[in-house]
Amino acid sequence: MIQLKSLKSGLSVSLDILILGITLGIAYVQEPLYTSNQNTKFLQGMAQAGIGYLEQDWLANTLDPLPVFTALVWFSSAFLHPYFFYLYYIILFGVYVYSLIGIAEIIFQFDRQVKKIIYLVFIVTLHCLKIRIFDFKTHIYLHYGVAEQYLLGDYFQTSNFGVLIILSIYLFLRKQRFLSVLALAGAATVHPAYLPSAALITLSYLIILYKKGERFKQIFFVGGLSFLLVLPVTLYMFFVFQPTTPETAELAKSLIVNRIPHHSFPTAWFDHIAFVQILVIVVAIYLVRKTDIFLILGVPFIVASFATCLQIFIKNNSLGFITPWRVSAFLVPLSSCLIIAVFLRYIFNKFPQTLNKQDKSIIFISLIILSIYAFVGAEEQVRELQNRPDYANLMDFVKSNRQPEDLYLVPHTSGNFIEFRLYTGVPILANYKSHPYKDTEVIEWHNRLMMAQKFYSPDFRETRCQALEEAVIAYPINHVITELGDINPCAGWSLIYDDQRYKVYKPLPERLQN
Repeated sequence: MIQLKSLKSGLSVSLDILILGITLGIAYVQEPLYTSNQNTKFLQGMAQAGIGYLEQDWLANTLDPLPVFTALVWFSSAFLHPYFFYLYYIILFGVYVYSLIGIAEIIFQFDRQVKKIIYLVFIVTLHCLKIRIFDFKTHIYLHYGVAEQYLLGDYFQTSNFGVLIILSIYLFLRKQRFLSVLALAGAATVHPAYLPSAALITLSYLIILYKKGERFKQIFFVGGLSFLLVLPVTLYMFFVFQPTTPETAELAKSLIVNRIPHHSFPTAWFDHIAFVQILVIVVAIYLVRKTDIFLILGVPFIVASFATCLQIFIKNNSLGFITPWRVSAFLVPLSSCLIIAVFLRYIFNKFPQTLNKQDKSIIFISLIILSIYAFVGAEEQVRELQNRPDYANLMDFVKSNRQPEDLYLVPHTSGNFIEFRLYTGVPILANYKSHPYKDTEVIEWHNRLMMAQKFYSPDFRETRCQALEEAVIAYPINHVITELGDINPCAGWSLIYDDQRYKVYKPLPERLQN
């Protein structure tokens, strides 16, 4: 009987998560596969699944920093339809909203259905209603962290699993401590960049338990279990990505953090938008100062603030690589929703009788508002899926004519070629967007970029043919793509595709014989 009741409860929770995920997910809108960071995060999994000839791509054979996510991509690509990636994100949307409503239910006594559905409307509005105040976009920056870090985004990727941190907080408040640290470890295991966040959240849990007078044995159990659950991914990252030499490691970190200064250095990301986001966190911390969630917000915020100030002065590559301010990725959306919850609690307490009498009307209006969001989002989603970029014809040509020995030299800094690998299933020399993490491999990636730059950069126009010759000698490049009306790159290469904007060249037969 107990097992049957537990099963029914589990099915009910799963159904709630799915419904909530569809509600926010449809309104939020996902970009089509494969876009932006997906072309880095999905590459190794799709290569292992045998998509095209990606298994021969150099980057696909570098050391994997995301083994669990790669396994998910491999399984999905090998045995399921690609649309499952959209479904995964819908489920994570559901976990996110379910956890936020659960936190409000515990902290602010959102026990009645009408309170929850009004809160849901506000959550969806916060994430989907596009209001722009100067260059501050409320539907983005009120649930994004600083330095362009975020849990949710326009597409499914590893950072989305940070919603498990929100779930962990909810479960901890419900005193389900084992499940709480399990969810926390899940976020860090899928995306190791969340390891510092998991450590700080665990620390806040331990402080709360100590302040509540919990036995030392219980506190030790929570801390020890959290440590053991993240130990596998911690050991993996420690041993697999051991520095080759201190000098090599420092050079590699410098190349990565200077490639993404908007993530790594507060002097690059701290602006008026970041100021508002930090202010949201501070306001939320003040508003919940008498609740259990106060320390859960406060501890990570204090540590991240100290690390940010330190980085401003020392500009350390290691600190920039760790990005301790990533905690804002969950602090900002959680804080925004807590502020909304405080506001709603005030309204509920101010007009209790009026709201009680209008329960059915409020729920009906709320459902209409959610339906409007869903309709608008679904319409936009269809447009997104039907949209074909101007380089689609080029990539269709490459995909339909690909051969096992192909290696393409593509414009390495062009945003139009970020998705070239996954779309075509063809290896490329390198691009600026996607890089490895092992220090020696980072340096090799940088060398490949420099070789491409000598061909594509206008600064090297007079020596570009020599640069191409050197690249072909160093790597088995047998196709070159140029854009924006570039002329035949060099002697010995013939034009095989031309759509006015993009051209594809391959070596003449006599060149191959030489």
